[in-house]
Amino acid sequence: MNQTERSAVLRERRRRVEAAWSGASFDGPVLIPASLPIPIDGTDQFHEFHAHPEFQYLSGVAEPGAALAWEPDSGWTLFAPSLSVEDLVWMSAPPSAEALAKETGVGCSVDRSELASWLESRRGQGMALLGSRDIEARASEYGLQAWSTLEAAVDEDATEWLGKALAGLRRAKDAVELQRMTHAVDAAVAGHLAAQRLARHGLTERALQIEMEAEFFRQGGARTAYGSIVGSGPNSAILHGTPGHRVMSDGELVLIDAGAEIDGYASDVTRTFPVSAEFTPIQRELYNVVLAAQQEAIAAAGPEVEYKSLHVQASATIAQGLIDIGLLTGSAEDLVASDAHALFFPHGLGHMLGLSTHDCGGYLEGRVPEDRFGLAYLRADLPLAPGYVVTIEPGVYFVPALLNDPARRERYAEMVNWDIADTMLDFGGIRIEDDVLITPEGCQVMSAALPKAATEIEAIRREALGSTTDRGHG
Repeated sequence: MNQTERSAVLRERRRRVEAAWSGASFDGPVLIPASLPIPIDGTDQFHEFHAHPEFQYLSGVAEPGAALAWEPDSGWTLFAPSLSVEDLVWMSAPPSAEALAKETGVGCSVDRSELASWLESRRGQGMALLGSRDIEARASEYGLQAWSTLEAAVDEDATEWLGKALAGLRRAKDAVELQRMTHAVDAAVAGHLAAQRLARHGLTERALQIEMEAEFFRQGGARTAYGSIVGSGPNSAILHGTPGHRVMSDGELVLIDAGAEIDGYASDVTRTFPVSAEFTPIQRELYNVVLAAQQEAIAAAGPEVEYKSLHVQASATIAQGLIDIGLLTGSAEDLVASDAHALFFPHGLGHMLGLSTHDCGGYLEGRVPEDRFGLAYLRADLPLAPGYVVTIEPGVYFVPALLNDPARRERYAEMVNWDIADTMLDFGGIRIEDDVLITPEGCQVMSAALPKAATEIEAIRREALGSTTDRGHG
């Protein structure tokens, strides 16, 4: 897709937003700052910059200190940042207002020095303030005096309404977004494959993280979409564990949850595989339980399907699998109703994906997370629709903090075979996650190129290690 085509998609994106916003009783100006870099203490540098997703969605770019404005009568104005001569000694020059006009398709693109007069001419008017609210505290870095001196009357009700309307439109991804997300997913797949080929006895989690992320970057990734999770052995049960210097060993599992980010768009993929060339019997049994839950959810995903219902079905499949291996007792329906399965599957099935790893709009208006063990961490509760990209990521874990909790042991005394559970406290966990695009006919697994059947993973591991007996130690 060339620049002209991208600009056309971005203009259509903003046109749809204008149409949605026209339904509001509010008819004042809207300001959407991109956000400013966050300085690192003790250096002359900044933390890695992330533009506010609302600004990046509406402009298609991620320029620090930029701002976008909209008014019903005059349309869109992009305020392009510029640097002083002193700043240019240390930093690269940002794109000019003219260059950003071509890239974004915003007809009125001006230097940010004009933002002050734009705000001054609207002094005292009600204004909606979307995007980053850092402009209120760091106004001088946008080339303004203190925010309070502008007497900018932020209409919080209008801000909330317009933000919700924008979030609803952001759920379905357009052609530009899907192109970027496909590239990000492809980079993630390449990185995960590299990790599966390089993992071996004696390697640290941190070393494996470095090799995987290097492949992300070789494939065009600008950064990781979030802090990569690489957990071996018991660490694979830490849902958001940070890879450290733990050395992985034969007989253990490695869980990797990691994704690349390209042009602001995230990928998010998880695979679990053995350090050895093969799964142990119990690892394989549990792995296939998780895989079955994931495959059933993907097969059922499509337009108008409630994401929450996919989670509940996956919970039942996991419960039944744990019954079959003797870890849970009772019926799957009763176990899910009592949340007993959540001892081993404590998170939600997944989330929306896009400009953020946990993208906006996961809950339909009027729906809120339920305050119960098995649903409290569900990040999406809405009917799916074409263009949505969601993750589907069931798992089974042995989390000591949950399994050793006296209140839970008492509550689930008759539902859990605690003799078995207690022998598996150092097992770790298994999670399988794919990025799934909802289509008019059903869904498409964007990360399908990354194998996940146990036999496929073992084939990769055998090839990597040389044979099932030569484990490639060291």
